[in-house]
Amino acid sequence: MQVISKRNCKKLNILRFPDSNHKKSLSKAEIYAHNMTVMSLLSLNNISKTYARVKVLDAVALDIMPGDRIALIGDNGAGKTTLLRLIAGSETADPESGHIQLARGTVLGYLEQQLEHLSSNSDFALEDPELTAVEAELRELQSLLEDATDDDELTDLMNKYAKAHDRHEAMGGFSFRQRLTATLNAFSLDEASIRRPLEQLSGGERMRVALARLLLRSPDLLLLDEPTNHLDQNAIDWLEDYLTKQSSAVLFVSHDRAFINNVATKTAELNAGKIRIYSGNYSNFLELKELEEKTLARRIDKAEKRLQRQEEITQTMLSHRKITQYHSSEKKELRISEELSALHQENRSSHKRMSFRSLKQPDSVRSRRDQVALEATELSLRFPGETEPLFADLSFKLLRGQHIVLVGKNGCGKTSLLRTLMGELPQTQGSVTTASNLVFGFLGQEANFDNYDLTVLEQMLYLQPRLNENQARSELARFGFSGDAVFQRTGSLSGGERSRLFLCALLQDQPDVLFMDEPTNHLDIFSRELLEDALNEFSGTILAVSHDRYFVSRIADEVWAMLGGGLETFPDFDSYRTAERQADARTDNRPDRPELPEVAREAEARMPEWDEKAVEMYPLLADLQFYPQNRSERRRLVADVNTVLREVEANLSRHEREKSSLEKDFTQVDSGEIFHLYAEILETLEIEELLYLQLMEVFEDLMK
Repeated sequence: MQVISKRNCKKLNILRFPDSNHKKSLSKAEIYAHNMTVMSLLSLNNISKTYARVKVLDAVALDIMPGDRIALIGDNGAGKTTLLRLIAGSETADPESGHIQLARGTVLGYLEQQLEHLSSNSDFALEDPELTAVEAELRELQSLLEDATDDDELTDLMNKYAKAHDRHEAMGGFSFRQRLTATLNAFSLDEASIRRPLEQLSGGERMRVALARLLLRSPDLLLLDEPTNHLDQNAIDWLEDYLTKQSSAVLFVSHDRAFINNVATKTAELNAGKIRIYSGNYSNFLELKELEEKTLARRIDKAEKRLQRQEEITQTMLSHRKITQYHSSEKKELRISEELSALHQENRSSHKRMSFRSLKQPDSVRSRRDQVALEATELSLRFPGETEPLFADLSFKLLRGQHIVLVGKNGCGKTSLLRTLMGELPQTQGSVTTASNLVFGFLGQEANFDNYDLTVLEQMLYLQPRLNENQARSELARFGFSGDAVFQRTGSLSGGERSRLFLCALLQDQPDVLFMDEPTNHLDIFSRELLEDALNEFSGTILAVSHDRYFVSRIADEVWAMLGGGLETFPDFDSYRTAERQADARTDNRPDRPELPEVAREAEARMPEWDEKAVEMYPLLADLQFYPQNRSERRRLVADVNTVLREVEANLSRHEREKSSLEKDFTQVDSGEIFHLYAEILETLEIEELLYLQLMEVFEDLMK
């Protein structure tokens, strides 16, 4: 995670827009280009990046405007992370590239996907080093001001104090503690976790801490690489809400299509080193992409017909010995041929489709839909040494041809239930019965092979020895492996390609029931689309565990949720989430909820911690400590908060006027007393600004 301020840009080789003093030395073209992009927070012009002679990015151009929320999508290895690293300055573009321009004063924040390198010099993992340094500087300057006697020294110190104060304000220092509390709650970070150094946190905790630290800085431009990794659904919901309401521009990489749909205002596709920008979210991108492909197909068809006609004309000219016309027609034919070649190149896609249509479908195709494939009766599972079961008394029927997705919070037992149904874990009690002669298949989170040195074709023949080479190649082509792709070594395949290969081999056994455990994990968006398209053609029975909301919406006939110790059925994911939130609310408010320690009860209903000096200035704050449950008490508290708010607003205005008046007198007085008075007013303003924000937050909470 990086936060890059304007003073770091030179070090990172990020260019700025020239200021007005430099405009006179620019050419007309440069001035025009500057004026066209002056509103951009960030502008990329002709950026390329090459690794080992492979051009990952090829003349990429991108403008990010204030308020943009751009989803960056593409295959694994397309260069998405590379592009973010170039913008952040972690890597440099090719020497012949253009430039990256960051608007004046823009603060850029970068969340990397891999966080192992992070460290913390503080015992508080979420402490903002830059903000902490400014606060320490303010305290030191204040101490020096109290002891200073020389007028010149006082003037110098006051100038430094004013600049430090402005930096502290720009960083959001006055509201930092309140935002810290809200952010910690959103990411389920407790006091024990945030007080530990980053090196001691788990991968999931590190991601949440890094994201929380970044959001607390409220950068003008956020670069996020897979921000939903390691977040539960509640945290993802909070992040979606935060990103759509805050004012920062965002460029983010994500394979979570539901997240993209809920956040993105634009979708940028990286493919073959080029970038294309589409308005709207992922669903809109798919519609525009389909329209684009249809338009391209029509252009190709027209060009092919034109070429055919021109070839006939050329042949006619030759047969009639009209040599001049023949050569002219040849040139036209060549131009059309080049145009057609360019269209075919544009139409070439690396996103191969895969299909189950030509596979022999399981017997369930010819069976009644209401026949039971699998039935569980009062199923319970308790691990050895545990007193409480992981799940208990689950009874359900899985019908032939049903596509079911199993959902629930982490740790509720979804994967264990799947393994119990497959016979890998013995149930503690209850029974599992299946229809006779059913064939079961399983696809897990990762496709594992015994030998990764085998090529794709060799792997297929090893896993399915009854196939000959032609049959194996035919089946592989159906799953996107054609031509030289069958000679790639298995170890060089991406996660999505390995899953496709594994599924291709698995389905040769024609399973009637397909169990799947988080099958979209580690897959890029297009691999997920391929898998979903194929599963929707599969007429057998599917029981899949997944947290991928888009995957659930595309393949599930029903959603089964492990909720409140039981198994409930919902028509879709949104219905499940509504029920889960209601269940959480009931749990928080139930009468038989275990009694909390006194400190914990106070923490639940406690208001912000008021500054001691603020209480001295506004004595009524001493009575504003806890949120009462009684309605009449809450109404009284609203009135008290309003009273203090009006006082603070009036005093803020008065002290701002006094501050401005003193600043005008700096050069006209000889006494150092004015500087001491100025320091006191700045301190008072700081207290009142923070207090105002706290009171507004309390007021909003009371009015809920």
